[in-house]
Amino acid sequence: MAKYSFEFKLRVVNDYLSGVGGYQFLRDKYGLPNLEMVQKWVNAYKQLGVSGLQRKRKNAVFDSNFKLNAVNLYLTSELSYREVANQLGLNNRVLITRWVKEYRQNGEFAFALKIRGRPRKRAMSQSKSKKSKEKLSKIEQELAEAKRECLLAFTERKTRSELID
Repeated sequence: MAKYSFEFKLRVVNDYLSGVGGYQFLRDKYGLPNLEMVQKWVNAYKQLGVSGLQRKRKNAVFDSNFKLNAVNLYLTSELSYREVANQLGLNNRVLITRWVKEYRQNGEFAFALKIRGRPRKRAMSQSKSKKSKEKLSKIEQELAEAKRECLLAFTERKTRSELID
């Protein structure tokens, strides 16, 4: 069971939008542990409407192209994780954070099809990453590596310019 009901969240958001009080006031009024919770609910309501406050009954599955587009949007723009999630219609900014981290660790291969469950006995000796890299041709691997290097150079230049400013 969810800790806070849909009706409770909607009441808090409606109080905020009607001007009853700010984030801190509403946190104290309703006995919430932190004001970030109120901020998250208000943002979800503003971006996704009533459905942003409702509990999801089923986990969404995103394909690798969607994840790559989300990562590229974050890395090539000056948007925060929350802003990227809002643009893509996601309620959970942590997804974007995790995808960017996976991309930085594994590059283009981060979102390759992952086989779930226990591997077969004869396939246990081979690593998953080695299998996914073997599936791609040599040209595709070189192209992926070149893209990764370009993106890495761009992000380094971006962080250097932020440090100068």
